[in-house]
Amino acid sequence: MTAETFYHSLDFDLSPKAKEWVLDRYHEKFKEKFFHHDDTSELFSQQAQDEWHSSIVGTEIKDFLRTYGCDTSMAGITTFICNRDEYYPGNPHIDILCKSLINKVWGTDYTTERVIKTRLNIMVLGNPEDEMVWWEQFHYGNPLLADVDYIDLSTGFPFTCRNVPGNDKADRLKFVGEPSHIAKNILTPSGFVKTDCTHTVNCSPTPRLIVTVPLDKSIDEILSFTNV
Repeated sequence: MTAETFYHSLDFDLSPKAKEWVLDRYHEKFKEKFFHHDDTSELFSQQAQDEWHSSIVGTEIKDFLRTYGCDTSMAGITTFICNRDEYYPGNPHIDILCKSLINKVWGTDYTTERVIKTRLNIMVLGNPEDEMVWWEQFHYGNPLLADVDYIDLSTGFPFTCRNVPGNDKADRLKFVGEPSHIAKNILTPSGFVKTDCTHTVNCSPTPRLIVTVPLDKSIDEILSFTNV
């Protein structure tokens, strides 16, 4: 695989007014210290999604994605957030909309997991030199993956999803071994990143806020769109 298969950096950025909207939304949250995670409280709230989509942020993102034949229909717009005083090595995982969770929250009846092939990530706060790492061989469908039990941070719901086995991050890092690909400066200020194989981000000791949109196309499919 080429580097572009794992990521594709973009010069797309949110306007100052749009960034201000995002920062205002998270002003109180960043008074706390917390480890890196996706803010599912935004993902699973219809009110929150309506606010994102009707905001200047939603308008700018949807207009940009349209130039690549993409939209926000897979799972809306949300964020990755982190605020630590120390370096935080990430937890190896594959991005999946797990049916046992989304069926409970959204009232859907999916019978299979929905794998997020790619994300559009836009940096609002953070260090662009934070490493993103991938383990290409541990892709969704690899028989070495296991059914792993989780608790969703925002809803408290237990759910099970096929992912990297292990009782904690140390177990998972030992299981996957050395990464197959490492990259820095991907989000300068944004990029498409591959998320359907095992990956993680190693976070600097600084506030990190990434606006993210899950997509059901590979990076190659996205870049092949003829209107770009």
